[in-house]
Amino acid sequence: MSEDDPQHLSRRLFLVELSKQLERARDEWIAAPLQSYPMQQFDSAITAITSQLHSIPAAHSIKQSKRWLKLQQKLSDGIAWLILIDLLRNSLSKKDQQSAASPLDRLSEASISRCNKLLSRDEWTRVKRWWFGYLASLPYADPETGVDATALEKAQHRLLKVRQRVLKHNLDKDWYKLEQTVGQLRSLLESERLSKNHTITACREIERSTTAWRRANANAENLKTLATSPELEERTELIEHLIELRAIEKLRGHKHREVVRDLLLTLSLGRAPRSVSAKYD
Repeated sequence: MSEDDPQHLSRRLFLVELSKQLERARDEWIAAPLQSYPMQQFDSAITAITSQLHSIPAAHSIKQSKRWLKLQQKLSDGIAWLILIDLLRNSLSKKDQQSAASPLDRLSEASISRCNKLLSRDEWTRVKRWWFGYLASLPYADPETGVDATALEKAQHRLLKVRQRVLKHNLDKDWYKLEQTVGQLRSLLESERLSKNHTITACREIERSTTAWRRANANAENLKTLATSPELEERTELIEHLIELRAIEKLRGHKHREVVRDLLLTLSLGRAPRSVSAKYD
């Protein structure tokens, strides 16, 4: 689905399309439970859903958003380990993969098992029951009144506050909040069919780079944990390789943060944001 689809679908239909993405990602995960890509797609679809829910002027929409965010949080550790497993599969020799397998399984088992449980048939049926019940309550067409000016003002104010904290304090918790806050503002602007709006362009780039930072940051933390596991005490070369990979991930995360900083500063000046992602491809 392209990024412009919100401009052409009603909110209800767009949420239905995102729900289909969730179903496809879950099916792919069930078929290949040690691959990170399906779960990354699942995570991205949840983020898109929660952002859209903030553009719907109904009290129970926020309740649905909180439910999805809670599920996303429960899945996050498992997804992070799956991403690292993919990274190590592509970065380590077969011998080193075998050496790392035991501590990696031990460290990731609980988190990945939680993903399996949360996406099991019984749990997923329960999720679909409350979610599709909510979707059935939405009108097929969006109201003619357009976006709620109060909701838009609040979203802009939230972004202003988070942006100030990010630029001043640079704390991880604020960077995580930024990803959500930017998505909420973008969905409100998109509901006005403002496909060429410069703020929407900036929000999309901020979301992409913040997500990339979050995943690189998780990789760095999990690589540190893996490198210090007792099973690898005698594998000096492997530990050094893991430390090198961690440095690469930390650098990648730093570069994505710089992309976001550039966009936030540009956005604060009221100018059309320049695309800077290409600097770090």
